[in-house]
Amino acid sequence: MKKVLYFATIFLLTTVISACLGEASAKLKDAKETVSNTTTLIKEAHKVENSIEVLKNKVSLTNEELKTWLPKTIGDLERSGFKVGSTGYANVASVEGTYKSKEQGQRLKVVVMDGAGPTGSIMMAGLGMASKIDMEEENENKHQKTVTVNGTKAMQTYHKKRFETALQFVYDNRFGVMVNGMQMEPEETWSMVEKLNLKQLTELAK
Repeated sequence: MKKVLYFATIFLLTTVISACLGEASAKLKDAKETVSNTTTLIKEAHKVENSIEVLKNKVSLTNEELKTWLPKTIGDLERSGFKVGSTGYANVASVEGTYKSKEQGQRLKVVVMDGAGPTGSIMMAGLGMASKIDMEEENENKHQKTVTVNGTKAMQTYHKKRFETALQFVYDNRFGVMVNGMQMEPEETWSMVEKLNLKQLTELAK
């Protein structure tokens, strides 16, 4: 009987210690992730300061120049409409294009804002910070995470029930880009981004 009690006590103590160690390990992991994100934030904050200083003295592209850049087709999607200067931010040049596919029912929305100038530089700083922090979250409705695709780091959100992908990133440390692909997986939406010819924006800004 004593042996039974002895082994039962040892088993109980082992279980309790294992549970405590597991909890401690989880907390340590969370602490490390917090420190890592804090360190990243500090580093990014310094980059943001430099970025604001550089951008605030640059001359922004005009709405007309952005309109000229906006493609009429992206892959198999044809442009169904556009807007310029409609972001709601004063003195920030912007363009928005909507695209759709007649056969597959896919739709795409592209918004580009120029971060040059006093207002635009601050706006780009906030947009850039949001996509730089490594994170991932998933539930039954959506899967959101930071991704790097072809050298571009972005915040990617996939709405499962709506079958819709949203991408948000800063291109060339200057242009804020938001792309929404409806009836598109993340991979399909990124393939549309590759067809946007964002490099031409940088060439226009020189």
